[in-house]
Amino acid sequence: MPDQAARPSFWTRTFILLSASQFLAYGHHAVLTPTLPLYLDHLGSSPFMVGLLLACFSATSVVIRPLVGTWVDSGGELRVLSVSCIGLCLTVMIFVVPNVEGAFTANILRGFCWAGINTSGYALLAAVVPTDRRGEASGYYSGIQSSAGLFFPPAALWIIGLPAGGYVAVFALSSVVALLAAVLAQVCGRGIRRVPAPLAPSPVPSPAPARRRTVRERLRTYGRTYFDRGILFTALLLFCMNLPWSGLNSFIVLYAREVGIESLGWYFAAIGLASLVGRPLLGRVSDRIGRAPAVAAAYVLEIAGIALVLLAGDVIVMMIAGALYFFGYALGVSTTLALAMERGDPKRRGVTMATFSMAFPLGSGLGSAVSGGVIALAGYRGMYMSLIGVLGLGLLLSLVNRAGLSATARPAA
Repeated sequence: MPDQAARPSFWTRTFILLSASQFLAYGHHAVLTPTLPLYLDHLGSSPFMVGLLLACFSATSVVIRPLVGTWVDSGGELRVLSVSCIGLCLTVMIFVVPNVEGAFTANILRGFCWAGINTSGYALLAAVVPTDRRGEASGYYSGIQSSAGLFFPPAALWIIGLPAGGYVAVFALSSVVALLAAVLAQVCGRGIRRVPAPLAPSPVPSPAPARRRTVRERLRTYGRTYFDRGILFTALLLFCMNLPWSGLNSFIVLYAREVGIESLGWYFAAIGLASLVGRPLLGRVSDRIGRAPAVAAAYVLEIAGIALVLLAGDVIVMMIAGALYFFGYALGVSTTLALAMERGDPKRRGVTMATFSMAFPLGSGLGSAVSGGVIALAGYRGMYMSLIGVLGLGLLLSLVNRAGLSATARPAA
């Protein structure tokens, strides 16, 4: 007990305000999660076009993220976070123009801003959280992020159905929420005690200054500058966990309509509650049972959830299925985030978290595009069965490499 009392708390002013800002930023995104598929369907688009729209958001977020990591390492975590939130506030209003081209443009621009929000947030989290409480802090932080899904998607569906509501009202709500996130990010920056930033790594010199570097040498230099290769396997595990995200968040509204399940707002409330409760509790569990068993358990829960979606005939079973999947997802995100903080380069937190967090948009974006294509070829049931196969592959990789996941973490700076 004395040892527990002596442990430093991560519930600092910075942590609380950062988490609140992330909650609102994720609220902006959660409002659009069920809205955009319905909006494009309203405009006459196919499920494949819905998948492409979601993929554009993720693709731009992936492309810009390595550069964002270097900007964060130059001391600009809060600056990047604030500017990105303001960007979300402005770009979402493009959706008000009722055409598919405008929707694609808005989602591409949102992807750039989303990269800044996540990379800067994770980097600041790694800088302010005590090293011996990373698993627990990661659980609370990611739980606060995901808890936006408890409130905002049901609110969006309710507003769409109001006589005085509709899609424009939902887009306005999303814009206001992003603006509030920017305000909290600015407040978060007051009074932070910064540790002196380590010197940036020197560029890798050319083997011979008198000659031009080869393409291979340039790629190697690029990789060392913009990526942390020590956490690539951790990012791969997160990528596999995140691939079904669109199937359980966005395409689920269209699948439910096909099988005759109504009142899906309760489903989004259930998955939001599962994430809200699951991430803090399960993040602490991963500290106790070890990272490798926690990763394997996360995959098993996700597989069980998607399998139950295929059997669901009413909203109650659908809620249970969603809760199972998101309990697994909560455990997986908390565990892999703790692994990234432990195994990442403490001198390059921005680059480390950019490398790790790329798995979020890469998984959801590729998952959106592939899911839309599979739906066109094999229907919604075929899409969910293919997602189970991807999760099975991730489970196999985690079991084969369980010794590496349990290895001693890289010491902190």
